Amino acid sequence: MTRTLLFVLAAYHGINGAVMLAAPETWYSVVPDVEHTGPINVHFIRDIGLGFLAAAMALVLVARGHRSALLSALVFLGGHAALHVVEMIAHGTTATAAVRDLTTIVLPALLPLVALKSAPTIPNGERA
Repeated sequence: MTRTLLFVLAAYHGINGAVMLAAPETWYSVVPDVEHTGPINVHFIRDIGLGFLAAAMALVLVARGHRSALLSALVFLGGHAALHVVEMIAHGTTATAAVRDLTTIVLPALLPLVALKSAPTIPNGERA
């Protein structure tokens, strides 16, 4: 279950990153309320897409037993989630936007920690 969760999260973030790189205009048009952040910036969307791909690869490594790769994923995913939470607190938000951000950004950033905590120990002493 733990490895499955990590692979699912890697796919979630990896697909998001791949779409950001390959079709930034499509990504911009389908993500709810993203237009409120300003006009489309294709270069910036692709930059962030690379961050999601890097985090996805780190989650795959964690799922394959390389626990130390979790820090790499959390630097981007956790930082991104924290930024959203800080902005919600500082600038306020609607209930709909808060639920959207908490379920699509914050929760997926925290789930690797839950998965790692419940993972069985593997031979090299790390957790899966």
